[in-house]
Amino acid sequence: MNKVGADKMISVYWFVILLLVAGGIFAMVYVFYHQPYDVRELEANIMINKVADCLSSNGMLNYELIKDAEFSKEFKTNFLKKCHFNFDVEEKWESTQYYIEINFYKIEDSEKSVFEISEGNKNLISSCETQEDKEYDLLAKCVEKRFYSLEGNNQYLIKILSVVRKTEKNAK
Repeated sequence: MNKVGADKMISVYWFVILLLVAGGIFAMVYVFYHQPYDVRELEANIMINKVADCLSSNGMLNYELIKDAEFSKEFKTNFLKKCHFNFDVEEKWESTQYYIEINFYKIEDSEKSVFEISEGNKNLISSCETQEDKEYDLLAKCVEKRFYSLEGNNQYLIKILSVVRKTEKNAK
C-alpha cells in the first residue's frame, strides 16, 4: 500500500486549517483595535476628582480658598497652578482641549452661585447640551458632579463641570 499519498493529502488540509485560524485571529484583532479607545469621559471624571481633592479634604474646604471670610481672588487667578493642572497637552492643538467650571453655592440658596472658578476653552460648553444624541459623538464629552463641603459654620454645595474635547485622537 502507498501511504505517502495520504500524508500529502493531510498536509494540504493542515495548511488550509492553519490559514483559516490565522485569518480568524487577524480579523478579530483588526475589528477590536480598528477604533481608538474613547477615554474622554474617563479623563473628565479624573479631572473632576483631582479638582475635588484640591478644593476639599475630608469634607473641609481648602484653607487657601477662603481668606478673611471671603473667597480668595488669588486662588481663582492661580487655580491651575495651585491644583497642579496643565492644560497643555502632548500635541499642538489650535485651541485648548479642556474646560473646567466650579460653582460654589450656599446650602440655603442652591440656585445662586456665591463663587465661581473657570479655566480653559469656554466654547466647549456648547457641546454639553447635545451630547445625549448618539450622532454627536464627535463633540466634546461633559461630566458634571457635585459634593458638599464645610468651612467653619458654613456649608457649601460645590458643582464641578469638566469638558474634554480631543476628538481627533479619541473619536472617529
